Amino acid sequence: MTKYLIVPLLLFSLSSFSQVTIPKRQIELIAGRSVHGSGGSPGLNFSIEYSKYFKKKVNWAASIGGTIHDGAFPVFYEYPAGIQNDGSIQYTTAGVQAMTHVGYNFLNSTKSDLLFRIGAVLRYQSSSYGDEVNVLYEPLTGLPFPVVVFRNSSPQRTVAIGGTTQIKYSFTTKQNITLGMLAGFQFDTNGDNISHLSLTIGKRF
Repeated sequence: MTKYLIVPLLLFSLSSFSQVTIPKRQIELIAGRSVHGSGGSPGLNFSIEYSKYFKKKVNWAASIGGTIHDGAFPVFYEYPAGIQNDGSIQYTTAGVQAMTHVGYNFLNSTKSDLLFRIGAVLRYQSSSYGDEVNVLYEPLTGLPFPVVVFRNSSPQRTVAIGGTTQIKYSFTTKQNITLGMLAGFQFDTNGDNISHLSLTIGKRF
């Protein structure tokens, strides 16, 4: 009787050992390049994110982070005569934001996730970018250097809400460390839109 039980028990033990259970919760660090669409300004984005699977393929995530973008409006002139000067107008747009997403996992794998996510964003932003910049040169002013005229019609600091979409891939190692990439796009009620491509590293638990 005993010899007939050995084989089923052995197969059951091997089957149980081979099944790997991936933890449902995760914390990740995210950072990469981004472009602020309002001014076409390149920059960086960074965030920390907590996520959890509440169904086999459905994922919820919340993150807090920020972006910083900068650029310049080129202005070059000679003054005194023969000496080249760079009078370019430099500007920076930076913000902090909180986001939440719901995602669906298209991969049926314990080691890989391929998520399409949609969500909402709450963003605080400060910008030194002028709404209108005019540069007047010597023929108009009679001065040997340019005169810059600014006109601002929007506030420097804004708070806005908006929407966001993301595609995210990550791979989980044997130590439950996750490595991946994330591409996303966001827009808000302030008229700002930001696209980004980032690398991610995290820990499942």
